[in-house]
Amino acid sequence: MKTTWLSGCCFFLASALCYGADVGVVTVLDGNVRVLRAVSWYKLVEGARVQDSDVIDVADRAQVQVELVAGPIVNIAGPAEALVVGAGAREGKQPGPAEIYLTHGWVKLAAKAPGVALRVRSPAGTIVASDAIAVMHAEAEAVETFVESGSAKLIEPGKAGADGTAHDVKGGNFAIRASDRPFGTAGAAPQKFVAAMPRHVRHPLPARAAPYLGARVQLVADRPINYVEAEPWLASPYRRAFVKRLQPRLADPEFRGPVMAKLQAYPEWQAALGPAEGQVKDKEKEKDKEKDKEKDKAKDKDKIEAPAKAEEKTESRWSWPFGKKK
Repeated sequence: MKTTWLSGCCFFLASALCYGADVGVVTVLDGNVRVLRAVSWYKLVEGARVQDSDVIDVADRAQVQVELVAGPIVNIAGPAEALVVGAGAREGKQPGPAEIYLTHGWVKLAAKAPGVALRVRSPAGTIVASDAIAVMHAEAEAVETFVESGSAKLIEPGKAGADGTAHDVKGGNFAIRASDRPFGTAGAAPQKFVAAMPRHVRHPLPARAAPYLGARVQLVADRPINYVEAEPWLASPYRRAFVKRLQPRLADPEFRGPVMAKLQAYPEWQAALGPAEGQVKDKEKEKDKEKDKEKDKAKDKDKIEAPAKAEEKTESRWSWPFGKKK
């Protein structure tokens, strides 16, 4: 009962925290879209503010458009998941362009000079645009982009999470980078890319932020993030931030259980979790052995101190032939 109460308190406390500053506003939303803020999922709606460190999860056939305070417009089409990162928020990096980390899915972006440049990172590569309109598709092992107008850069991943080789991609050109092939370009988007592209991405992105600037939309918490949803982020380039961010979830046994099974992967949480369950059981066994020894000693002491019993006289079984013996 106490554990359940504590878990609930941690959930609602973490849900109430304003985890980051506003970085944009949702101006278009179609379908099922949710946002992870601190440790809680919320149903996202038009007019809602997007904050630094929000994770946006877009269901299949859904879309969400975010107009950033810095200027760029981003439309994410599902199935997709993206982390919204403020300038300079990535660990160990100097302040730079606004950044979105796209684990998978489709993105259309529009950035205009002289505004802030936009970086859309993915596991397979990064698109950087300061004056361009581009469409990007990302998966775990590949990233491909088509630049409609302007120019952008596709940056290959380097060692230890750093940027690698950068390639210029001009308007009208298509570029692809995959783990099993070298960087390549083409003078037009291939038919396969165009056929897979969500239909709404083929149209210009509308600027609709003005009507939403006067009011704030309050989001309603749905539920806390579970371990299956959290595990990929705990292995992402933003691991350090998520380890700190998700620590309150350790109060929930359903989250803590899978973590305990992989405790070596999370040394940062070992102090918060205390000794491993196996160590606790060993200590309990040692205590039980000590108790048994104490009981045995007490029994031996009682035997030594107890007085010897006097022998009882018993009548002979043989009868005296001349009556009772006097």
